[in-house]
Order: sequence, then C-alpha cells, then structure tokens
Amino acid sequence: MVFDTDYLGRSLDNRLPDVHEAVTREVKALQNKHAAAGRLKSGATLIAVEDIATNLLKSTITDASKFTFEFTGGHEPGALVYLKNFADRVQHLIWAEITEKAERLGLGEVSTNHLEKVRGKLDRFKQQALDDFSHGMQGSERLKKDPVVNAVINQSNSPGAVAQVGAGTFSQSAFVQQQHQLIEAIDQAINSPEFAALNPDQQQGFRDIADVLKAEASTAKPDTGKLQRWGKTLVTFAADIGMKAASSTIAQVLTKIFT
Repeated sequence: MVFDTDYLGRSLDNRLPDVHEAVTREVKALQNKHAAAGRLKSGATLIAVEDIATNLLKSTITDASKFTFEFTGGHEPGALVYLKNFADRVQHLIWAEITEKAERLGLGEVSTNHLEKVRGKLDRFKQQALDDFSHGMQGSERLKKDPVVNAVINQSNSPGAVAQVGAGTFSQSAFVQQQHQLIEAIDQAINSPEFAALNPDQQQGFRDIADVLKAEASTAKPDTGKLQRWGKTLVTFAADIGMKAASSTIAQVLTKIFT
C-alpha cells in the first residue's frame, strides 16, 4: 500500500521530544524521592531507573506500532523501516539519559554492570516489538484496524454515548473557546474526591500527564499533535484508575477542540 512517507517520518519524529520530557521528568522525580528517603546512592535507585527505561521504551514503541499500522494500512517492510528508525532513536534517547544519571550516583562497577543489564533488556524489548510488528502482531494479539482509531471513552453522564478522543481535526477557533475550560477541567480533576481516593503512585501518574497537557493547553498556539496525544493519554489513564467523571469531562472538552 502507498503511503505518505514524509508524514509518517515527521509524525514519529514529533514524538521524540515527549519521550525525552517523560524520561527526564520521571528520573528526576525518582531522584528526589530517593534522596528524601536517604537511598539515592543505592542499588534500589538503579533498579527503579531500569523500570523507568524499560516501561517507557515498551509503551512508546507500542503506541508508535499502532499508529504506523493504522496509517500505512499494514505491516509491510517499508513501514517497518520507519518504525525501526524511530525505535532506535527512542532507545538512544532513553539510554543517554539514564546512563548520565546512573553514572552520577558514583557506584562505580555496580552502575556499569547494571547498565549493561539494562542495555540488554532494551535491545531485547525493541527487537521483539519490531519482530512482532513485521508479523502483524503486538505482544500476544494480532494487529487489527480500529474504525475509530484512538480512545473511545464511555461518558458516565451520558448513558450510551461515547467521546471519540483524538479522532477529529484540530480547530484553532474551538481551542480558543475551550482553552480555559480544558485547564479548568484538569484543575478540578486534581481537586476532586476521585483524585483524593487514589493511591500516591496513581496521583503522581495523573499529575505527570496532566502537567504536560496543561502546559500545552496554556499556550496560544499549541503543538496540536502533542495536545492530542497527551489529551488521549490523560483521558484513558483517568478512566483506567477510576476517575470516571474527570475522564468524561476532559474528553468532552477535547472533542470540542478536535472537531
């Protein structure tokens, strides 16, 4: 199938700043947490950094695989070339960040040995994901086209209705009208009883995603791809952790922006 290679490459490249932002933010939060607990210079920090690196690599390539499959209409070698190039750059970006931070711990040979272990895991996860894609698979499931493409969230205050988050086209005029409402919806979610009922890890996860979305929503002319991706991510994450009302409210505002 013929597809726009320039768009595919550009769209995948546009995800890289988000990956860098995510790994930097998560490692920094980890460092602050472990420093406060007096265990920054420890093997526990190295293990936690390993988890950040592997989880981010897997989630990023998984999302990129879905996008590439949907856009190109398949998993042909031509599409795989672009996905592999993206995956290689994601791995390099994550590796550079965690290597620098791990070496600052001053654990010497312990850091070196652990980083080699992490390198092997990242290589293995990346190669497995690319091999899966080349065979039309993603993990244990077969890749298949979604007629909606993107998150579909049931709205708790509108029985039977759904919000197709991210399925539409960005409207600057709609964004101007809804910009304040989106920021307000995020703030209300963080101050809601739903949020208060979450465990600390869930609260931090929601805040991390919300901060990125809110920052983008606060600009006059946002990066529309970033606004759409992080909007979908926040809506789906909120629904997954039980913040149904917040997920519904934020989804409704986003669907007005992406008409």
